[in-house]
Amino acid sequence: MKAIIFDLDGTLWDTSDTVVEIWNAVLSEKCPRLKMTKEIMSSMMGKNKAGFIDDFFIGIEKSTAEQLIEEIFAREQKHIRQHGAKLYDNVIETLKILKQKYKIAIVSNCQSGYLNSFLEYYNLKELFTDYECAGSSPLSKGENIELVIKRNGFEKAIYVGDTKSDENAAREACIPFVYASYGFGEVESYDCVINSFEEIKVAAENLLKD
Repeated sequence: MKAIIFDLDGTLWDTSDTVVEIWNAVLSEKCPRLKMTKEIMSSMMGKNKAGFIDDFFIGIEKSTAEQLIEEIFAREQKHIRQHGAKLYDNVIETLKILKQKYKIAIVSNCQSGYLNSFLEYYNLKELFTDYECAGSSPLSKGENIELVIKRNGFEKAIYVGDTKSDENAAREACIPFVYASYGFGEVESYDCVINSFEEIKVAAENLLKD
């Protein structure tokens, strides 16, 4: 059983404009000394909640930072559940083609409600064999990739992502890493690079061949 496991932000869709707007709405009300920018958000994509707290809320008491980020996450989920976000070109069409030959899954460092909002808004749950995220599992992203592989019996898998943390997670799970160069981050090494989402069809064919 062959599988393609995807990251979410910067790989399947781009929520950065919406997310930055929501962050700044909350910060202006509760912590006006801080401001989120698209550049900062792009540099932090791939981090889990603890990473955002450590790297963005510098000098803010941890309990206060946790309250702020929980409110931000709740507003994000509500907005995305109602309005969606920007899918990269040909994502749904390509996923449907991949589903005919491979099992497909998602492993992300996002909160659980965020991932569910993505699946529900675009009615994609039936396309994915499994999904896991930092909001539901205390494991690292690499460990969550291993978890998804093990519980579904995937015999061969690749991971597709756009950041250094995605690269590290794939290496931790000992599977090939496909770098989505159209996303937010930069990486040091990869087994294959795709410059648009639909290129994953050829990448998977090469990396998952017998």
